[in-house]
Amino acid sequence: MLGRSSVLGSDEIGRTAIINAINSLGISGSDVCIHSSVRSFGMPLKNGLKSIVDAFIERHCTIMVPTFSDMFEAKPVEKFMPPQNGAGDYSFLMEKQYSNVKVFSTDSKEITVEEMGSFPKFVLECEGSVRGNNALNSFTALGPNAKRLVSGQTNKDVYAPMKQLYDNDGYVLLMGVGLESATIIHYAEQVAGRRPFVRWAYDENMKTVPVSAGGCSEGFSHFEDILEIYADKTTVGNSRWICFKARQIVDVCSRAIKNMPHITHCDDKNCDRCNDAILGGPVLNEDFWENGV
Repeated sequence: MLGRSSVLGSDEIGRTAIINAINSLGISGSDVCIHSSVRSFGMPLKNGLKSIVDAFIERHCTIMVPTFSDMFEAKPVEKFMPPQNGAGDYSFLMEKQYSNVKVFSTDSKEITVEEMGSFPKFVLECEGSVRGNNALNSFTALGPNAKRLVSGQTNKDVYAPMKQLYDNDGYVLLMGVGLESATIIHYAEQVAGRRPFVRWAYDENMKTVPVSAGGCSEGFSHFEDILEIYADKTTVGNSRWICFKARQIVDVCSRAIKNMPHITHCDDKNCDRCNDAILGGPVLNEDFWENGV
């Protein structure tokens, strides 16, 4: 059975099973953005998360994962609080308790584990990993194309790694998770003409600066029907893997967003982020970013 190594017991998953899955999906030698739930495997991984990394590297892949880091978020300042920014009247964000003052750097290994999961943390801590330069929504890559994938990311250009994945004919792999985890659909929103939301962090001089960040993704499951014909699937243990070409998911979703803007909306009709995203995102002055970075 695909997903279990013939040399291991039925209650353990080894590198060979993961290599078989990579081969089955036809993604060897490619750049792959992975969104994952380790719990979805339903049984232990022989050699732990290293088994996953080793399998992809052995198949000459470059892997990329989201390594978002809420602990670097700062309190809003008036000049960087545009209208239509998925923040309502800003009262929640103004009254919110923020972490101790921290300054992000690409050398940091801090990550919001409870949201990202254990696999992105493991990749971030691997020797040779390269982290993008966005204080709140960084991506981290590991493998031969790691630097090329994430080096274009900045506080302003949060989805540069997704554009590079698209340009590189890469893939998006949902490893036991649904489309709600597919950050590339936020890039599709941008391609469709929407602007990413603005949040805030400190620069090296302890000055508050704007940072582009994502919005609500709870409605992304609405794309399931139109993406179904583009999905390649396999299983590893109990983990259901769904794989898309980056170009296909971006092209299909961006067209759908242009034709049916409400397709991205979650079930909460009062969701500020969904409502403002449909309107196009934050309204920014021409010199907004020049004044903030």
